[in-house]
Amino acid sequence: MDTKGFKTIGRKEVEEVPWGMYVWEIVEDGQAQVLGDGEGNVMNVFCLKNDRRAIQAITDAARSYGFPEGRAVWWSGKRPIDDEQLEEQEARAKFGLIPDPLDYGAITDEIKTRKAYE
Repeated sequence: MDTKGFKTIGRKEVEEVPWGMYVWEIVEDGQAQVLGDGEGNVMNVFCLKNDRRAIQAITDAARSYGFPEGRAVWWSGKRPIDDEQLEEQEARAKFGLIPDPLDYGAITDEIKTRKAYE
């Protein structure tokens, strides 16, 4: 299907939860990249949206690591997890459960689906 010429208008992103994390985004060679350590760990601050102290903290950290150019970008509903939590989420997925017990959107979708088929 060719969608050339079609534009989505009036679309608005709805955030399901007030928490998430700010990450530091830099632009290199015209490509936006999230600052990380090369092992998949990104520089982030877990907080509520528009938390000025968290934004300042990630800005200061990025500058101290030599990345003054860039900006704090909000990832709604995301949170950092450690290796133990990752293993737990993988086990939950294998059992057919929602991997993240704090995934509000997936939980509400599951409740709607159950009600539809009861």
